[in-house]
Amino acid sequence: MKPALFAVLVVCSVVLFALPGCETTPTQQGAVLGGALGAGAGAIIGNQSGHSGTGALIGAGGGALVGALAGDQVDEARKGQRQPEPVQRGHYETRIVTRPNGETYEERVWVPDR
Repeated sequence: MKPALFAVLVVCSVVLFALPGCETTPTQQGAVLGGALGAGAGAIIGNQSGHSGTGALIGAGGGALVGALAGDQVDEARKGQRQPEPVQRGHYETRIVTRPNGETYEERVWVPDR
């Protein structure tokens, strides 16, 4: 294995293991992960033609771009999600309701505490 290819694979491995510890947005994570995977793939493909360094650079650029675009889509999808309602404290009450025709029935009603 050529030293340049080995170096690229080591850097990609370090980035892949360090990335989960970082608190970043999905766009940033996608760019880093895409760049690392693209660099590795580019180095392997470039190695076949004798230009592993050039292949790694091209793969890193393309991978970072595609990863950032995918991460941006994840960011947009998360913005549209509803946030959970805050928990309200209260209790149920049983009320007797009388209709205009004289019929009565019981209903349970949630009454928030004040």
